[in-house]
Amino acid sequence: MKNIYRLRNEFSLKNYNTEITRADFEAHFTKTKGRIDFTFNGWDGKSYDGESRRAHVYRTDIPGYEDARFIKVGKGLHYIDEESSVLEKATGAFHKEAEWLVDVGRA
Repeated sequence: MKNIYRLRNEFSLKNYNTEITRADFEAHFTKTKGRIDFTFNGWDGKSYDGESRRAHVYRTDIPGYEDARFIKVGKGLHYIDEESSVLEKATGAFHKEAEWLVDVGRA
């Protein structure tokens, strides 16, 4: 897989280079039936102890990134860092960490 941040170069970014259009998102990302438990590991201001959330997995058709897993939370499109697992202190379970990639604009 290519460097995940280079995926941003595949799009025409808007809003201070932090946002892709809804049309680009819908054209290149597909929601799967799969779901993942993940954590933001504190950068969301809530999950400092590894508290997890659950979301649908998205996949992309852009060459070089077909194996990457993405989630959409609110307007943010995040990728799952497959090499980073975080301990949820309350349950003792490990969850993958989600990292922000880009925001998705409104339709």
